[in-house]
Amino acid sequence: MHLFDANRRFYGGNAIVAGGLPLAAGLALTDRMRGSTHVTCCFFGDGAFAEGEFHETANLAALWKLPLLLVCENNLYAMGTSLAREHAQTNLAMRAASYGMPAWTVDGMDVLAVEAAARRAVESVRAGNGPHFIEAQTYRFRAHSMYDPDRYRAKSEIEAWKGRDPVQALADLMRTDGRLDDRTMEELDKGVLGEIDRAVRSAEEAPMEPVADLLRFVTSAPGSTT
Repeated sequence: MHLFDANRRFYGGNAIVAGGLPLAAGLALTDRMRGSTHVTCCFFGDGAFAEGEFHETANLAALWKLPLLLVCENNLYAMGTSLAREHAQTNLAMRAASYGMPAWTVDGMDVLAVEAAARRAVESVRAGNGPHFIEAQTYRFRAHSMYDPDRYRAKSEIEAWKGRDPVQALADLMRTDGRLDDRTMEELDKGVLGEIDRAVRSAEEAPMEPVADLLRFVTSAPGSTT
């Protein structure tokens, strides 16, 4: 969640629900003022849609025609409350469209459909048509966190959604088209698992941050102008 790399224009996640939305608007405004062709893409869940930050950001982005793509990953339950119990109107794309921006829903379990929707939106945003909104209807197979007993949804529902696993569905399609075989898939899995293992090992072996650095980039030194 807290990974950040400005060189790759990846501005991380935010522990505060919807906290990344105003930041995304600021980044998009910066690009517009600089005359850049960049598009800022902000991902958030259906729980964040219920926060005031979403509505403030959507309104301002539409008003100022910011180059911003808002992607709501609607997995139906936010942290643990179903969409129907949280929202009087569950058509999130329609609500987003009320701010005067193009908005549509896509099957978030279909990799190719999501890619096509994203391409269409980015091209339109980059052409100067202001912000766009995509509601990707998806699902999470696991509990929200290790502290979540996951008792608010039926196990049968979870298993039904697992049958639509987007990674497996894409792999099956690529096998049918002759673009993927079992050996290649095994090599891909092995490579990914190896990369994860190396990252974990690197983190575990890394030295602890010096206490003197705890306030670095957090507060300014007395008398500093930066």
